[in-house]
Amino acid sequence: MTDDLGALTEETRRALADDPRLGQLDVSITLRGRRALVTGHVVTRDRQELVAAVVAEHLPGYEIDNATTTLENLPEPPERPEDVGVPQ
Repeated sequence: MTDDLGALTEETRRALADDPRLGQLDVSITLRGRRALVTGHVVTRDRQELVAAVVAEHLPGYEIDNATTTLENLPEPPERPEDVGVPQ
């Protein structure tokens, strides 16, 4: 059973990587029972929704928990680097 879950997980991850709309490699999938936890980073909210759709296509009957984060929601970098105590 564990080997089957591993193969199913890898097949779904490969589908995300091969999908021309995504080419998504920074996503992990964990299967527990009939639940699929999807984690990682995507560029936009649209891609986040598309990741969930592709996973659902490949894992019918699974509840999809899309915990991916979008890069567009990351905070802006500081205007100047923080002083980390390194002599100039």
